[in-house]
Amino acid sequence: MSNKNIRLIIAVSVNVIVILIGVLIIYRVGTYAYTLGNNIFNEVAVDDSSNARSVEVTITSSMSAKQVAKLFYEKGLVAKEKLFYYQIIASDYNGDWLDGTYTLTTDMLPTDMLKAISTATTSSN
Repeated sequence: MSNKNIRLIIAVSVNVIVILIGVLIIYRVGTYAYTLGNNIFNEVAVDDSSNARSVEVTITSSMSAKQVAKLFYEKGLVAKEKLFYYQIIASDYNGDWLDGTYTLTTDMLPTDMLKAISTATTSSN
């Protein structure tokens, strides 16, 4: 085999490897993006209605989405803090919460909780 043929084989092999790596990266990113989107928009409650418990949370209108996500996670209202943060960002209720103390239950969907703290009448303690 001549030098020219060897270089051609190496060049084709390198191109095939680069293309395969690119396809693998696109597959991984696509799978991650699909899973994240599915988790954000296919909401689930932490508990079902037979195991639900009531939890009080105090919200101020100055709280950021990250602070609300952290509070709800610490209180056990949501299973994953970062996922709930993304749900807040993607919702119509981002930053529109009202000051007050709210009683929420662990069988509520995340969007229902956001709706409750955005439009519910508050209780004073």
